[in-house]
Amino acid sequence: MRVLLTAFLGSLLASTALPAQETPTMRVDVDLVTLTATVTSRSGVYVGGLEQDDFLVYEDGVLQEIAVFENREVPISLGIIFDTSGSMVDKIDDVQDAVIHFTRTVNPQDEIFVLRFSDDVELVVDFTSDRARLERAVRRLRAGGSTHLYDAVAEGLAIVQHGRYQKKALLVITDGNDTASSLRLDQLVALAQKSEVLIYALGIGHSEGGSYGHDPRAFEDEVDMAVLQAFTDVTGGRSYHLEAAHRGGRDLIDEACREVSAELRQQYALGYYSKNRSGSGGYRRIHVETQDQNYLVRTRRGYYATPTAD
Repeated sequence: MRVLLTAFLGSLLASTALPAQETPTMRVDVDLVTLTATVTSRSGVYVGGLEQDDFLVYEDGVLQEIAVFENREVPISLGIIFDTSGSMVDKIDDVQDAVIHFTRTVNPQDEIFVLRFSDDVELVVDFTSDRARLERAVRRLRAGGSTHLYDAVAEGLAIVQHGRYQKKALLVITDGNDTASSLRLDQLVALAQKSEVLIYALGIGHSEGGSYGHDPRAFEDEVDMAVLQAFTDVTGGRSYHLEAAHRGGRDLIDEACREVSAELRQQYALGYYSKNRSGSGGYRRIHVETQDQNYLVRTRRGYYATPTAD
């Protein structure tokens, strides 16, 4: 697996090498720009049933002509990236239950792999649609060690590229900061954007009023939501900050898993050929909205066009 990840990092980072001050973004080598769009009302309710003419796609402020549109549910290739570091010791049972529920509520055709990370990164189960096999693998996970968060997400991005389905996503579940990765955050962001993979993250906090009994001084386990949002928001995914996850009789971890599952099943696929034919390359910003201004659209924010050879 390390050979796979090394090759993936080498190819992607080589094409996204930027000065340290710049924000890394994705580059594409094809003319068709593809987007996965999530549409909600302003109160957060998912909006289905929209048609191509309901969408407006802008690149650098210029309205584009939509060439590809799909509003039906499609199977996806999905990776679950599971934090098994030491700070998860008192939470792992609840997270296991939520992940198992998640695998049961996504499309039955979805193929799913599970990757765990702590002192190292390990593929626990490769792509499968066998939910019983996934459940057994998740139930065997145990907590202990440090946090290779960035390396794990990068490895998940490498593995998911080999999925059979065009639509691809990762669900990252963690309760702490990265403490040991060889990869930097800016490099991970570059990989995430170039991959065109939707990334979701559950950041599990610790305000449990004593229900989580480990000594917080023993672990670097405070969730940095800015970090999670750095590599989720740019892909069109989403991060959840789950503090006091079981206060008031609710299970916010399970609720978030169900929400991600529902979102993945209610998204739109859009594609367009850019009207910008300058051949100069450079960063191009994307904005998508609907004719109904009461709706909000979430998708990736832009891309780097490949310059045309002289």
